[in-house]
Amino acid sequence: MAFSMAAEIERDLISKRTKEALMAKKAARVKLGRPNGSGKSKLDRYRPEIEALLATGSSQKFVANRYETTEVNLHHWIKKH
Repeated sequence: MAFSMAAEIERDLISKRTKEALMAKKAARVKLGRPNGSGKSKLDRYRPEIEALLATGSSQKFVANRYETTEVNLHHWIKKH
């Protein structure tokens, strides 16, 4: 029981320190979160080939495997372009 109480107190202290640090960063107007990417994709150079494959009825899974990417990445790239 003593160990569980100590763990709970430590968890609360960590949470409090984290919240205080985030509030300090926001007050200092530091941009939080993941930085934006370059906006370029490794699939951009294959655009004509990918469009041709998809137009002829190739599956997204086939195209993703051919260009060594995931189906999700290919799907997002298609939606973007």
